[in-house]
Amino acid sequence: MNTTMINSSTADPMPIERLGHYDPEVHLRVQQWLASGQLLAWIPILSQENFPGVPPDALQFADRYQEAMRWPIHRPEDLLALPDGITGWLRPADAIDTDVACGIWNGEIYILGVQDKRTGTKQTFLGGAAATSTAVATDAG
Repeated sequence: MNTTMINSSTADPMPIERLGHYDPEVHLRVQQWLASGQLLAWIPILSQENFPGVPPDALQFADRYQEAMRWPIHRPEDLLALPDGITGWLRPADAIDTDVACGIWNGEIYILGVQDKRTGTKQTFLGGAAATSTAVATDAG
């Protein structure tokens, strides 16, 4: 098992296990964001994968207000309070765009890249394609 630690000034380091689709560039970037102490924002990705019981037209409507759904991340431990099973965009609070997603499943935090299932093209928050049912998150650490 290849592990590393994310250091937090307010708590013990959090262990990180690198999984199959590990992206070191994304992992390092998120580590730097967390180590810097800057405020981050988590914004849920409004997709059929995240919300399978919600009609697509309702998701498209809600997507217009996606920015208002920001969840503040002050320190690494805040990631543990995210809703289980929902992937969201992760970025510095003052950033305009991001290609990093984050989710928690069964108490484990996943830092992800997002790509279109059909084309394999990387997706970003402003790119919007990840809000469709064809987007898939890939593990980054």
